[in-house]
Amino acid sequence: MVLVAQGMQQQVMVVSLQSLAHQIKSGQFRNSEFQRPAVWSQRQVAEFFDSISRGFPVGQLVVLEGPAPSQDVYLGGEAFHASEEPHAWTVIDGAQRLSALIGAWNASGDSRYAIFYDLEQHQFVPGPAKHSLMIPVSVLVHRNYLDEWIAERFLSEADKSAVIALHSSLNNYTLPVIILKSTPEQSAEVFRRLNQGGSALSRTDVERLSKGPRNRPVGLQSIVQRVEAQGFGRLNHATAAQCVIAASSSLMTMPEGGSEALAMYQHMSPGERTEAEQRARRALGVAVSFLQEQARVPHVRLLPVLTALAVSVRFFDKFGPKADPRAQELLRRWVWRGDTAPHSMEIARMSANETALGEAQRLLDASQYENPTKYQADMSATSLSSTAGRLNALGMLNAWPIMITEIPEFQAPIGFPLESPQLLTPWLDGGARMFSAFVPKDAVKHRTLGCFILHPPAPARLLQNGLLSLAQTDRDALGHHVFDNHTINLLQHGRFVELVAHREAALQDVIGRRIQSFARWGFRDRGKMPTLSNFKKDPDGPADH
Repeated sequence: MVLVAQGMQQQVMVVSLQSLAHQIKSGQFRNSEFQRPAVWSQRQVAEFFDSISRGFPVGQLVVLEGPAPSQDVYLGGEAFHASEEPHAWTVIDGAQRLSALIGAWNASGDSRYAIFYDLEQHQFVPGPAKHSLMIPVSVLVHRNYLDEWIAERFLSEADKSAVIALHSSLNNYTLPVIILKSTPEQSAEVFRRLNQGGSALSRTDVERLSKGPRNRPVGLQSIVQRVEAQGFGRLNHATAAQCVIAASSSLMTMPEGGSEALAMYQHMSPGERTEAEQRARRALGVAVSFLQEQARVPHVRLLPVLTALAVSVRFFDKFGPKADPRAQELLRRWVWRGDTAPHSMEIARMSANETALGEAQRLLDASQYENPTKYQADMSATSLSSTAGRLNALGMLNAWPIMITEIPEFQAPIGFPLESPQLLTPWLDGGARMFSAFVPKDAVKHRTLGCFILHPPAPARLLQNGLLSLAQTDRDALGHHVFDNHTINLLQHGRFVELVAHREAALQDVIGRRIQSFARWGFRDRGKMPTLSNFKKDPDGPADH
């Protein structure tokens, strides 16, 4: 049907999930400039599919219909090439639903979309699979894959019938799609009004919206969007330029500084630049997934080695997504060992005949750092501007820190996990500091790491009150900020000097164990080594000497 309201024409269509998945892959949908990156957690994606399986409503899609050029579209952790289309649909509202749909439907490499139907619990749950009766969504929605899955298991007739019925209900579930026949300016206003409810717009979302509609991203902006679409944060143009240079077939050395990278990018010939941008966009999908899932770095601002993204692009552009697992393990070690040598960009030079394992070994050999047998965290590093500070943040994130006081800008309740993409991405994209002091300035001579928690910026008094309040209502929750009972008692009595000393000993252990589990100091970097899959089972196991 066609509706007209206040001069804006709308057409409402009802489309099945199977058709939507096909339309996404065929290039019918396009990203909008004011569209937010994927921020749903794995739990939210699982709940989305569980709601669908129960026949609950899950909202609608709002799109702007109009001509669109040939371009890459990023949804669900994947890139789809879309040809020129006179009646393309640019997503105004519903990008999170579409990303959840195609990410799980297509089994993308992004772990947020690893969703399974648990036949024992009779519900959709986040992966990984814990037993053999958990069906990946990507298998469940494709009948040929599903038949193979059923044939490999001894299922009752009732379970077989239930699984096949679920397959049909998922494919045939429908979503309303509202197609706007409006100007891009009207669409931006629609986006703003639709998002006044539900999850609040972050500061970066508002900035994106305030700039209004623009032409499709090209050049470095297309690289920025590619990374942002995978929930890895917003790049600056200098880092984007390094990624393009890393994928160039003719440039064998990447520049060390940002201004040098931008200058080298500008001096590339148009043809060379276009080819390198295309290769960088392809490699970024694998590189970002590697850094997020294997290296377990949730945001680009937290990379211990600032050039790690560009080096990973170069590595996966050359060796592909199925590079030797031993080489990927060494690449992960290099990322976490935090090489700070002035020549760090020179180590991205690759010879024409290098193997993936040889290249990864050379990265480690060319890096400059003291090789300790046990990592010692730098307690003076309380900023993301230093390698030690980023390593401290990554180590402290392993304790699963939570919000301890409400901050209006983020609208995250007390107890909300800080590593959740809905919070972490806008927080770090906005450039805010990650370490927040809860100890008063005059309480200690020097504010070291024991005086700080990971938390969006807030006054020390507010954070201190939040900690004291949680100590009364949920004492165990403070363990997520590395507070044990003795530390809490010292906080309650205002004995800050003792508190800092005691807490720093605990932080040293928490951070050191996390970094050692990935950097593998003291392990042999050559010869026989365990693969990444071995480490997933035993991240802190014995060294392979």
